[in-house]
Amino acid sequence: MARFQLLILVLLSALAVAAQAQPRDYAISIDGVSYTAEAAVISFTVSNQGGDALAAAEIVISEYQTGRVVTSETLPVLAADETRAFSLPLPLADLPADNMSIQIQAGIDEFELEGSPIARNNTQLFLINRAGAGLASGDSTGSSTPAQIYDLFIPLVNFGINFQAGGIEVNGRDYSGADLLIFAGMILAALFSLWLLSLILRLIFRRPPKFEPWQPPYAVNNWHDPNSALGRRQSWQFHAQSSAITAAGAPDQVTVIKRLLSREGVILGGWTITAIRTVQYDIYGRISRSEVVMSRKINRQLNRILRRAPGLDSVALRKALAPVSKRLCKAALAAIEKQNRALPLAMDMRLEGPLGDARILFELYQYRNDAWRLIDHWEPETGQIGARVPEHFTFTLNGQLPGEDYKEFKARLRDDMTQLLAGMLHHRQNGGTADVEPQQPVKTADPDPVQPRPSVGELLASDEETDAR
Repeated sequence: MARFQLLILVLLSALAVAAQAQPRDYAISIDGVSYTAEAAVISFTVSNQGGDALAAAEIVISEYQTGRVVTSETLPVLAADETRAFSLPLPLADLPADNMSIQIQAGIDEFELEGSPIARNNTQLFLINRAGAGLASGDSTGSSTPAQIYDLFIPLVNFGINFQAGGIEVNGRDYSGADLLIFAGMILAALFSLWLLSLILRLIFRRPPKFEPWQPPYAVNNWHDPNSALGRRQSWQFHAQSSAITAAGAPDQVTVIKRLLSREGVILGGWTITAIRTVQYDIYGRISRSEVVMSRKINRQLNRILRRAPGLDSVALRKALAPVSKRLCKAALAAIEKQNRALPLAMDMRLEGPLGDARILFELYQYRNDAWRLIDHWEPETGQIGARVPEHFTFTLNGQLPGEDYKEFKARLRDDMTQLLAGMLHHRQNGGTADVEPQQPVKTADPDPVQPRPSVGELLASDEETDAR
């Protein structure tokens, strides 16, 4: 029993010695600031959160920006867990400005070194605002919100962070590492919820681009004799794919194209591109196909270039079309599998023009004497009812050629797309028309000479029918 009592006595003695050996830990908190005509009275509290203090310390009030000491006060010895309140007057005449940041320190000495973790709560900031307190017109009282020194502080939202070993301190509140993980998880969950909500809203309110069915606006009149000029023209209309003339394959080959014009004869004047898609059938035939409907952004961008095209030369037009061609090819190639790259790629384009101003002109050509020769032209009889006239263009682009790697294929496809669009939008100086240039000079010794091809402006101005030779 005596040994047990001796052991208890030794433990109590050790605890007493440990308590006496614990260093002091001063902390300061600002209670507020009151104003008189001559001074700002700072009310604050100093507490000892550690062991008993061994010597007196000092309270120092200084300007935060310059570090100039404004006033100081002796801090008496505080025992463990002892708290003492202070009220120090700060002469306003000593302050160079009406609005200043003031720093107050308590107990910064050899026991609590400045900048050490134990001395972090020994410093506080507060604001002196004489103008805000209304002292310009006489004596009054006011208060200032105290501020603490932080490792990272955002004044606009009064947000301060102190980085600690086991976590962080935000505006005076400690958060451990587990709290930070929970907070990060909550932020990720909130971001995911916002993303999911935005996706749902896009699906509800943002309509995807469509490529709706198209009905030709041409009237089909059964009373026309199929062997007459009107009957032959009516049958040719459904063979015209676009305004591009294909390469000649044999002498006397015949092809038909359609041009979209305004009432003044301007190419695509008043017409608007409403939808674009690329289509490619798979390598096994028409079992399945890769169809890509282009975004409305590409349509708007191409329409802007279409309206500017009359004032652009061929170089400027190709430069403006290069970014559009790049986006078109990127979207089209994304849906094409590797084994289908060699297949041709079809690009369909839907257009609309205002009824009364939009004109459709068909031209029938024959390849003679190493050049395409115009043998007939006409405007169709329109059976369209409505304010807008629909039309459709189809262009064909070559797939990957033999000996051409994928990088070369993409570059060549972009160039072909730019060339194709530039040919569709190109405006010549003669009335805004595009003439077909002969590939070689016309041979004068031909026993059946062909008259030079008139311009589209001349064709539109003439009501006479062009005879086929």
